[in-house]
Amino acid sequence: MSSVNLLNKVSSKLFGLESHFKELQDLHTSKQLPKISLLSGKKGAGKFTLIFHFINYIFSKKNYDLLNNEIKLDSLIYKQILAGTFQNFIYLNNYDLGSLKIDDIRNLKKTLLNTTLNNEPRFIVIDDADLLSVNCANALLKLIEEPSDKNYFILIDNKQIPIIETIASRCLKTNIFLNNSKKNMIVESILSYKNLSTNFNFHETDISPGEFLNYNEICGDNDLSENTPYETKLNCLLKLYKKEKEKVYINMSIYFTDQYFYKLSIQNKNDPFLLNTIKLNIISQINDFVIYNLNLNLVLNSIQQQFIYEK
Repeated sequence: MSSVNLLNKVSSKLFGLESHFKELQDLHTSKQLPKISLLSGKKGAGKFTLIFHFINYIFSKKNYDLLNNEIKLDSLIYKQILAGTFQNFIYLNNYDLGSLKIDDIRNLKKTLLNTTLNNEPRFIVIDDADLLSVNCANALLKLIEEPSDKNYFILIDNKQIPIIETIASRCLKTNIFLNNSKKNMIVESILSYKNLSTNFNFHETDISPGEFLNYNEICGDNDLSENTPYETKLNCLLKLYKKEKEKVYINMSIYFTDQYFYKLSIQNKNDPFLLNTIKLNIISQINDFVIYNLNLNLVLNSIQQQFIYEK
């Protein structure tokens, strides 16, 4: 089964999704929690953090501060979940198309055949369910169509590509949407709570809180700021991708490309149609760099030749 460092994905305090938490709490209390749920929304909107808080609340109510929606850090359940040793919580992360294999679903099936030692409910969370391959989706369908009394499936749809309809049709769907005002409020609250500084402006973009925090940390680690020239950012991020093969650097490259050309367009310095063509060409070259494993210097030189405007 795939593994991740959950510490990098969650906050011990829930921000902005308190009403959704209350809905889950009420469903659980009334014993109406669906066996198969689907949380759908932009990646980084807090869907996994919401579920993480809900599960901590269910299994350790005395260590969950309902007034402030905060997990007490000395909670044994909290520590076990982070360590991956809590038997009532299974997390599969399909972080990239095809990263979750059919063997992962088969191993999950074997696990679910065994009851938990405490005979309490078990939650199976599948992140990036929208990136499931057809084979994995079909194998998963066989599991979720007849869940046992103790197993609850929660699928997270990050809307990167349309989720397979046969999966979506089996789930009770909840949409998680953050308008710009709420997104800014959440980011500002997290920055204040964690005493973090900002390395680029998030107020006028549609970047999600999770994406911003991830990008902001990478910018801080690599001395990138709001005033760093676009070409310098792009050079740094593509080099990081070449070294570490982490898709986040490509996503950041495309994000900063969009932002750079958006700023050029509102300055009315150039033909907007020409600017958009150049932007799309650069994004295409960034994607080709990944798909075809192109030479980094050749890609950077090709992109550099398109900077014909004053900065």
